[in-house]
Amino acid sequence: MKLSRGQWIILIILVASLIGASGFLPFLFATILAFIPAYYYLRSIRNAEEEDVEPWETLWTSFAWGGITGIFLAGILNTIFTVSIIGILYGTSSEADLEVLAVFVGAVIVAPFVEEFIKPIVMLRNQAVKKEIDEVEDGIVYGAACGLGFGATENVFYGLTAGATAGGIGGVFLIVVLRTFSSILLHLVATSYTGYGIAKYQVEGESFGVVIKYYLLAVLIHAAWNAAAVSSLVYDNDAGAVLLLAFSILLAISGLELAKRRIRELDVAGSNIYGNSIRAGSDGRWSTSSIEQKSSWEQKKLRSSSVDSGQFNSSNSGQTADALYQSSTKTPQELADSTTEWAVNYDWRSAIGFVIFLFFILSDIIF
Repeated sequence: MKLSRGQWIILIILVASLIGASGFLPFLFATILAFIPAYYYLRSIRNAEEEDVEPWETLWTSFAWGGITGIFLAGILNTIFTVSIIGILYGTSSEADLEVLAVFVGAVIVAPFVEEFIKPIVMLRNQAVKKEIDEVEDGIVYGAACGLGFGATENVFYGLTAGATAGGIGGVFLIVVLRTFSSILLHLVATSYTGYGIAKYQVEGESFGVVIKYYLLAVLIHAAWNAAAVSSLVYDNDAGAVLLLAFSILLAISGLELAKRRIRELDVAGSNIYGNSIRAGSDGRWSTSSIEQKSSWEQKKLRSSSVDSGQFNSSNSGQTADALYQSSTKTPQELADSTTEWAVNYDWRSAIGFVIFLFFILSDIIF
């Protein structure tokens, strides 16, 4: 992993400020607790893809962007926008209301828009990363890497707050570990949506509107999560906070599994449509046929577009597999079978957890 000069400067500033505020040993302890699980999350996401697995070098580039540059820029912009909005509202609310409002504005409005914008920028700017995004599922992988880097560094910050360090090493441990199973996965999941949109823009040639659409979805997920967390804290509901934490962990882990499952689905779909026989000749070496001489990007684009249309059937002596999805009309029996298969394979655990989570939030607000 190569850091730019600017990233080294930011890293030194971050480390020095954290050590100065809390001491070296708490900083070291919090960093180990935050970054080791983040590595295993990243490895899990990377290994969900079996074909054309992403190289560690560019994954670390994305991770470092989120964990160093992203967290630094987000901290500055979050402060500027939050203070500006509160400054506009100053004089129209009481001091107590302004304190509560500042928390909601910062966490629910400003942070989601700012952080989900900054985290995946490396996927659009860094040439090495852009080059590796040659399949749609790659966007999920690199978006997750950016989110994990951001979340890991954020966990260190939260673990070294005055409230956490007041409880000694135990307080630091509790905060970082709880966030390792909740908030860091929020960043992974939310930014993977934006990454997916970026991949569809870069690989499939869709309009930039697809990036904006998935960015807004990531913002919505992030804002809903923060709104639920802040509501329990602001209204001093201890029981609600505990239940919210439990559901947050359930949803976060389900989101991780859902992201991995989507990567596998896209990976398998691409492999089925663009079979191994078209990648290599009958003697095991690269073939010289006109189709097989296409660049990697052209092959991936052809493969991705065929998944959407369901019409990729090569006439080259049966060298390719049939399309995974066909657009032909299904018989009633086939429709019933496909419906049954969908019901069996659907991630009901995540859906039920999400419904319960929303019900809990609604009841907490109403009652």
